Amino acid sequence: MTKTQKIGGIWLIMVVLASTIGQSFVPKAGQSPRVVFKKTLTFQKYRFEVITTATGAVRDLVLQVFNNQQSLITIRQKADGTIINAEVADLDRNGSPEVYLYSCTYGSGSFGKVYGFQFFPNSFDAIRSEPLTNAQADGYMGHDIFKIENGLLGRKFPIYRPGDANAQPTGGTRTILYELQDVQGKLLLTTKK
Repeated sequence: MTKTQKIGGIWLIMVVLASTIGQSFVPKAGQSPRVVFKKTLTFQKYRFEVITTATGAVRDLVLQVFNNQQSLITIRQKADGTIINAEVADLDRNGSPEVYLYSCTYGSGSFGKVYGFQFFPNSFDAIRSEPLTNAQADGYMGHDIFKIENGLLGRKFPIYRPGDANAQPTGGTRTILYELQDVQGKLLLTTKK
């Protein structure tokens, strides 16, 4: 095999691999779906097992909650996009743990979303996020990064100016901090004033 043939063969393999990035592979009949995210979180005596499987743009999410070694709750739901990280915290400081799952959608924007749950000994409540205000969304085109720090949930993303290419934002970054509040009996991540 000549040097040119070797380089051509390597190039072909790279093209094939690159063309499959971001694709979801549907398992054949009888096969289990492919696990695409798995993480174990702990909070005091609680353990949380987070698993998502590949089934296309919408993923199957399973969150199992254990107290010591006893299984308490299993949550099964669909998640839009890919879960990219998970964290546990007690943002409202009530002694009940919360699990925050961060997802990003497919495509050039990779728009972020938070799935949140607060757990009690025998039940749980879903946590919602307030939408971005017009001022917060100005120049927003996705690429969110979420992280819990100092008792708050931070959301950071690049700011795009008119004419910016998707991979080249020129407006700097914006960080929004959220706190967990009970608003009319529902848990809501609200912008910290």
